Amino acid sequence: MLKPRFIMIHHSAVSYMANADQFEANNNYHKAQWNFKSSMGFYLGYNYEIAKSGFIKQARQEGEQTAACYQENMNNGQCIHVCLDGNFDIEKPAPEQIYALRDLLRGLVKKYGIKKDNIVFHSAYAQKSCPGKNVDLLFVRSLVSSNVFKK
Repeated sequence: MLKPRFIMIHHSAVSYMANADQFEANNNYHKAQWNFKSSMGFYLGYNYEIAKSGFIKQARQEGEQTAACYQENMNNGQCIHVCLDGNFDIEKPAPEQIYALRDLLRGLVKKYGIKKDNIVFHSAYAQKSCPGKNVDLLFVRSLVSSNVFKK
């Protein structure tokens, strides 16, 4: 396993209004697509998925091979992939997702010494809108060190 140097943000591209907790559906979809099981027993290609409620489910160990972004070796363990349930081309992340993402990012950045500039979007590597036009990279990076949405 590699030491992670990047964190990539994704969206499921399925509205959370249709399915607020998509982990099982996405796990089954990825099983049908790639049939690539993680050391944790899941097929989901991401390391983490965040439901609309803010519940975080881990599917792959940090540093483990993923199936989320094959470009530039971003699946080889150097990148931790985080997917938020929702289609952020048509909706915005729920506040609970932002809180959970903030806490997860802060923990991962601290644990691995990941630079803020190494928090990236899937769309920077593939021709897709992922994680959607309603998610701002500078805002996501600011979650690491600011008091945004202080609880």
